[in-house]
Amino acid sequence: MTPAVLAALAAVAGCATSAPASSAPSAAASAASNAESGTTSTLYDVGCLTASRCFAVGDAGTLLATTDGGRTWSREASPAGVSGSAPLYRVACVAPASCYVIARPGTILVTHDAGAHWAARALPVNVPGLAQAGCVVGDASNPQGEVPCRLGLLDISCPSALTCYAVATGAGGWDTSPLSRGAGPGSSLWLTRDGGATWTSQPLPRGVVCNGDCSSTPYGYPLEWVSCAPSGPCWAGGNQLIGSHEGFAAAWLTTPAPGGSWRLESGPVSDVGACPTSAGCYAVNNSSPFGDGSSVSRYAAAAQNGPSVTVPNGLVINDIACPAARTCYTAGAGGVILLTTNGTTFTPVKTSVRATLNGITCVTASDCYAVGAAGTIEALQAG
Repeated sequence: MTPAVLAALAAVAGCATSAPASSAPSAAASAASNAESGTTSTLYDVGCLTASRCFAVGDAGTLLATTDGGRTWSREASPAGVSGSAPLYRVACVAPASCYVIARPGTILVTHDAGAHWAARALPVNVPGLAQAGCVVGDASNPQGEVPCRLGLLDISCPSALTCYAVATGAGGWDTSPLSRGAGPGSSLWLTRDGGATWTSQPLPRGVVCNGDCSSTPYGYPLEWVSCAPSGPCWAGGNQLIGSHEGFAAAWLTTPAPGGSWRLESGPVSDVGACPTSAGCYAVNNSSPFGDGSSVSRYAAAAQNGPSVTVPNGLVINDIACPAARTCYTAGAGGVILLTTNGTTFTPVKTSVRATLNGITCVTASDCYAVGAAGTIEALQAG
């Protein structure tokens, strides 16, 4: 993809499909242009194999591809084995030719030949549909604070072409009552080490303790995002708002390397996360009923919470991509894209759209794509 067309694209959260970490850039993306996608369907995410070969995914089985760096996008046929009405929700790509796409609620599409052929793998996530109606997840997500809780597969991260983790949330992940005896965490985490041919469910902590004025009995938790550094560690997270006075039941899980056991540890409350290096992560909280928009935290593996992070007030952040240790982009409501190059202060990048942006990925530290409502594809480039 050419530098002129290249950069801002999207799952929960989640976590993120950003490129492997690199050294700090000499220049960050500072301009954006709108690309013609050829669809009005909502787009949720985007992933790239190379600077010229990318896929964007969205509602009703929408799968778009570009082979010329985003100058043109073509509609690809829906892969066999997935309903044409199923939303394609997250995509993770690993060079030279492997991509994994979540088809909600419970299917993962896999290609190892750059999209020439796709295989569908159904996972037993055991959810009745795509959402749980009437769930309160916070003011940042909706002015009334009432939005459906997402169910099924929600994010995927692939540290190599053959190894990926995917996270899914069931109804129990949004249950605001303490866990009954024998109940599980409400979420599941799946691992493939053979390129998506088989997936195994990973053992998870049973529950988490609420961080406010509520029972010490564990609560179930959603897993909304997963992110792996190139050779590990991997992290996964999510949270549910138990109540405005009770606080959150928030999970922050980590494994030292792909295939290792997952443990619960102290970390930020998060709905979206990106972990560019083995040193830590950036976490986005959209669920606070007290804050003005989304907040971002930096987590350092050795020191727990890192330096404070500043973002403009009143903005809703839907996704974050971190192509370098201190360089991150966020995408969110109103077509707003934020950028940090020091890891602590996010500032707006000038964009050409006002449509909600749902996902973002970066091919380099200065070239990214963001995608969103009404088929929006916004390309960022170095200034």
